[in-house]
Amino acid sequence: MTSHGWVVCVKQVPREPVFKRVDTYFRVDRDRTEGILNPADRDALEMARELREKHGGRIVAISMGPPQAEEVLREALACGADRAVLLSDPAFAGADTLATARTLAAAIRKLGGFSLVLCGARTLDSDTGQVGPQLAEMLDIAMASRADRVSCREGSLRVERRMDGFRETLEMPLPALLTVERLQRTPAAVSLQSLERAFDGLPVERWTREDLGLEPGEVGWEGSATWAKDVCLWERKRSGERVEGDVQTAVDRILSVLLEHNTLSDS
Repeated sequence: MTSHGWVVCVKQVPREPVFKRVDTYFRVDRDRTEGILNPADRDALEMARELREKHGGRIVAISMGPPQAEEVLREALACGADRAVLLSDPAFAGADTLATARTLAAAIRKLGGFSLVLCGARTLDSDTGQVGPQLAEMLDIAMASRADRVSCREGSLRVERRMDGFRETLEMPLPALLTVERLQRTPAAVSLQSLERAFDGLPVERWTREDLGLEPGEVGWEGSATWAKDVCLWERKRSGERVEGDVQTAVDRILSVLLEHNTLSDS
């Protein structure tokens, strides 16, 4: 494995989505909500930690975000990462998935060699599942989504995932990228010593747009292909009927309603 064998992309997401209008578009208002480590990214870190235990190498955690996103990188260090890099620059603000993937790809190239890039399969805030596949395309490497088990052989990767009620096993060459589904096992507990080391002893590097060699039109708002034009809460409305009377009357009415809505066949 290379000196940067396992790269894990993590994101600080709002515990509850709060948006603000900027001109005619919407962005997440990070000042009005608590930021947390995206849960699926925590599982990606756990997968990287297990791979390091078996095959050696180092774990590098990368995040793109405002200065306060350093908190999730320190949490990543506490969870076992050896190095943490924050991509933070006002030019990165307002990025959609495409601009985000372009920025992450530039950072991973700057790191040098790697064997595997791991991303959470989805995030709490947008839930698009797009950054991982876009990142793999930009790095020109093989990828698989929704992995929950993985093992390495010399130069190749064996991946397991659940798809449409089936369990699928894939083989792919390295280097590669995986998006990680929530693991069936609970991630290892974080010790107090690891927390102290992460928050008091280990540095978090910061890279800007210029450090990555990207042009202003490639990142953030300017480098995005999509913008949020409107944001609203989805309200589910359900109709109901209260049936009174004896059991037989209630059963007859329930069956009648089910037949009316073609839920049951009358044959």
